[in-house]
Amino acid sequence: MNITEKDFYVTWRRPLIWLVLALLSFVLAWLFWQLLDRYIALQISLQALSNPPSITQALWVPFILTFAKLLMLLVALTSGFSIAQERSQKTLWYLLINRTNFTVVVTAKLKAQWPIFIWIWLQLAVVAGLLVIGGKVNGIQMLTGAIGLSLLVLWLIALGQLISSYCESTGTAVLLNVVVFVLLWMLNGEKLNQDYGLSWLSLVSPVHHLQWFCDGELSVSSLFYFMGGLLLFMKLTSMQLGRLRQVI
Repeated sequence: MNITEKDFYVTWRRPLIWLVLALLSFVLAWLFWQLLDRYIALQISLQALSNPPSITQALWVPFILTFAKLLMLLVALTSGFSIAQERSQKTLWYLLINRTNFTVVVTAKLKAQWPIFIWIWLQLAVVAGLLVIGGKVNGIQMLTGAIGLSLLVLWLIALGQLISSYCESTGTAVLLNVVVFVLLWMLNGEKLNQDYGLSWLSLVSPVHHLQWFCDGELSVSSLFYFMGGLLLFMKLTSMQLGRLRQVI
């Protein structure tokens, strides 16, 4: 059994993960229902506007941003277990022995997270189908929003694994992931930028780049941000594993 298969079975056989997925699915359904109910209630007021928001702008974009917040909790849990668990169980040595390229280990553990993307796209497909039935939507904007959300999750997984590699306890790794993810989200806060006049600070936040995707923009800078960050975090994790290999 290779590293990807091992991580897949260890991660996705946990009842806790499936419980979290079930709870998140329920919360997403309830939040979407609330968004839809509010949009219907405001229909008359919106029609009075000279340029009323479309269904995509009023429902899809808020849903994507809400979905991203909830996914931070899921990713913090799954990526937090990835390497910290190996360290706590003293099994990391078996993964690193006789290896000179530790990027293979990082990539294998990253691949074991693929069920998250299946679950994400299933949720998005259901919501997109309901919106298409309900009215005219902007297909390009919906697609770019879904792509942006997927890139954000991939970026967060890589960052979560990097944090996990510095922790010997899975609980510490998960908690630290949550704290870092929330801080990154808060960097995009408008109040923070207005108070300190640091509009550039939001560029550090992945949420800022996700919003560009939600607006239908395939920005080169945002693509570079996500893909460059992914490669950087994987490289730093590989270097940390190299240091751990020398210690053990």
